[in-house]
Amino acid sequence: MEKSEKNEIRKWVKEQRDSLSVSLEAQWDEAICARLLELEEINRAFCIYCYASMRHEAGTWKFMDLLLKQGKCVAVPKVSGKNLDFYVITGKSDLEEGTMGIMEPKESCLKINDTSSPVIVPGIAFDKSRNRLGYGGGYYDRFFEKEPDHRRIAIAYEFQIFDTIPADPHDKTVDMIIIP
Repeated sequence: MEKSEKNEIRKWVKEQRDSLSVSLEAQWDEAICARLLELEEINRAFCIYCYASMRHEAGTWKFMDLLLKQGKCVAVPKVSGKNLDFYVITGKSDLEEGTMGIMEPKESCLKINDTSSPVIVPGIAFDKSRNRLGYGGGYYDRFFEKEPDHRRIAIAYEFQIFDTIPADPHDKTVDMIIIP
């Protein structure tokens, strides 16, 4: 699909996210967190792979905090070349600014390879066929190409859901999309 169309969607969604009030964003993040914690695949998992939200993305901080309080293993991605590797964290103090300003695990964190972990997947936009438009680096597409058995759970705000979005053959869909 045409790259300019993807870039227009990215620009529009980022503008919508940037215009959210702090209170509405917190309310939506709370609702998403509650819905995630009700999922059977989250409750039965030993480890949950989760991105560290930033720049008004659908929030993951409270979710990760509650998982850690439940004694769950939480792993966050770190860019390694063109790939993602996941590392176990025990809290925010295990993270530092990494590639593209994204919070990543520190070198002291333990790398994990749990191919059955559900993955909380970030994205700019999604559609009703569960296509995902990311930031354009292809990291999650490559990760899921190598490890296809993960349950892919996207979280988003309602304005990030479109009837259809451009999708290329190499783009990986998600299994479900959780909105507030």
